[in-house]
Amino acid sequence: MVLLTAREVALRLRNGSLSSTDVVSQCIERSRLARVLNAFITHTHESAMSRAAEADRRISAGQPLSQLDGIPVAFKDNFCTKGVKTSCGSRMLRNFYPPYSATVVQRLAGKGTVMMGKTNMDEFAMGSGSVDSIYGPSRNPWSRSVRYRERRLGDAEPLRVQATSGQVSYSLPSSTEKQKTCEDDETLSDEDDWLIAGGSSGGSAVAVATGASFIALGSDTGGSVRNPASYCGVFGYKPTYGLVSRHGLIPLVNSMDAPSIFARSTDDLAAALEIVAGHDIRDSTTVREQYKPFSLPDDLSVKDLHVGIPTEYHAPGLSQGMLDAWSWVADLFDNAGAKVSRVSLPHTQYSIVCYSVLCACEVASNMARYDGIQFGHRSEQGSSTHALYAATRHEGFNDVVRGRIFAGNYFLLKRYICATRSYKGLGSCY
Repeated sequence: MVLLTAREVALRLRNGSLSSTDVVSQCIERSRLARVLNAFITHTHESAMSRAAEADRRISAGQPLSQLDGIPVAFKDNFCTKGVKTSCGSRMLRNFYPPYSATVVQRLAGKGTVMMGKTNMDEFAMGSGSVDSIYGPSRNPWSRSVRYRERRLGDAEPLRVQATSGQVSYSLPSSTEKQKTCEDDETLSDEDDWLIAGGSSGGSAVAVATGASFIALGSDTGGSVRNPASYCGVFGYKPTYGLVSRHGLIPLVNSMDAPSIFARSTDDLAAALEIVAGHDIRDSTTVREQYKPFSLPDDLSVKDLHVGIPTEYHAPGLSQGMLDAWSWVADLFDNAGAKVSRVSLPHTQYSIVCYSVLCACEVASNMARYDGIQFGHRSEQGSSTHALYAATRHEGFNDVVRGRIFAGNYFLLKRYICATRSYKGLGSCY
């Protein structure tokens, strides 16, 4: 059951073959079995069972709030959730309980979804591996499999991947048909070899991949949802900036952050987007046009699609495995009737530098609020106001965060104007 898509579960909830309480119970059990993967920082199982029972009553009465009513969801720990700890994986906010919920949290709750908990992440979303949380790293579920250990020994055949109807399925050679996970092997320990889940939203990706949740939200600034989605074998979608409200999302880079979605199918992504998208008076950057919901046809055609492959992205150091996957997808589009062409994005070489400068500058600005006075961690070294600020920020932030603050303050003095101009130039390429 936990390997079904949210759409498939929703259909079974409507016909009575499943109940939301049963689904939530299974997700709780999957979360317990996969606890070594460290996907969650905070569990909300008790309230989840209560909300599932409410969903069952609505569905039985023929009055579901949405197509996702009764479906388990999870939220990255940088989305404010009223009365539920929101730490951003940092000591600075280790005991922060927001007095309000983010807009996306409110919208999903208002449509009957069931929150399973808050997921692990890189501290303040600064990272690409989900390894810099004070709660420890999130581990890739595939690294706990027999398949991965065989591959390490060099005697494994490639994993077969099939994509059909917007879903991805995996199959193994018959000699190792059974895919084992952490709950199947009691000899595994926390210190065993493991792979990263990607980041910074790795916990959300792991939650969906393991069946602890059917949909999960993360934040994506420069790949923080798309990266772990690819690492963990699930779907990740970053909406266009301004389509989904950032109100209640603790910011990293205001000009690039976007609440984003993990799911097991494109249909599930579309269903979640329908709920969270749209204008929000509490976020002036959201688009004012009314969001028009859409559904994906079962016989989706790509014949009128023109796919561009940037020449500059074939960069030095690109692994053969990634190149093979890239070529395989391009062939899929070509064989399905899409037009596949090479294109040029000549300013690609400047993109990382530009992003790094803008990111550091906005980080320095956003992190200035954490001074030990209003909320968050407060150092006991308070001999003076200056000493309090310095000690609080040294104790509350890890090396990665402090490094970006230092770099950001330097760039704000020297380079920000140049980076902004370069950013506009990069945009013109598209």
